Amino acid sequence: MALPYARVFVVFVNSIYVFLLLGLVGVALSVYIMKITSPLTLYKGSVISDINRAITATGLGPEGYYDDSDLVTFVSGFLLVVAVAGLFVLVVALAGCCGGCCRNSGISKLYVVALILMLVVELIMIIVIYGFNNTLMWGSIKSTMTTVVMSKYQGLVGNNTETFGWNFIMAKYQCCGVYGYSDFKEASAWRSDVVAGGTPYSLSVPIVCCDQLPTSTDLSCAGATTGINANKGCFDELWKLSVGSLPMALLGLGVGVCLQIMLIIASCDLSSKDKKRIHSHSEDASYPVKK
Repeated sequence: MALPYARVFVVFVNSIYVFLLLGLVGVALSVYIMKITSPLTLYKGSVISDINRAITATGLGPEGYYDDSDLVTFVSGFLLVVAVAGLFVLVVALAGCCGGCCRNSGISKLYVVALILMLVVELIMIIVIYGFNNTLMWGSIKSTMTTVVMSKYQGLVGNNTETFGWNFIMAKYQCCGVYGYSDFKEASAWRSDVVAGGTPYSLSVPIVCCDQLPTSTDLSCAGATTGINANKGCFDELWKLSVGSLPMALLGLGVGVCLQIMLIIASCDLSSKDKKRIHSHSEDASYPVKK
């Protein structure tokens, strides 16, 4: 059954995808390969500056201890995943455009197969994320994050990417550890005994978990475990900000899945029509021309 405007729909939607994906992949690769930090400006906000001010005020490190290069190193793995996934989807979108514009039945079929495979993967991910969010994948992620906190985190001032990453996350999202300050009780690399302004402190929570980052050598905020941020786990905060809002997530996923199904149906229709057109032309060419 022929669908009206199917070709226009497929080409138009995939053209938008190509435009958006070129921008996304371009930004990810420019930051990952060329170390251009300007695309991260909106995301980082004043977090790095706030942490550096706290380091200087407490006397625990020199001015400008962290910079944008630390953030690039921290998010490089995520950027690589975004770039690879974006390139894959970009190729699929280009196939959709080519299949529709060039009236190529074979390319349209490959496009449909790719969409079906993507749809199956998405449905599996939805089931795993929302059906088993406390086990399987999320349980493994939480365990890995906790292991990094306990074995790599050094404190407000550190010399590894993991320390900067956790300081950045905890300061930006005003949280502490994976589950809360208790994650740091057995942290092997965390320097909980520090001296600021000549006064020794035995910290109960990391300094960056204070409700307000210190502006002097007074670190008493890190000596108590009653702070709001200290009792707020970062995993839950990140979950809420990403896919934890079920109504919004379902709305977005629903629109995306419906659009994919419509593209599959329209592309199947185009493939069938283009195949019949080629077959019809072949038959016409087989008849002898009258002189």
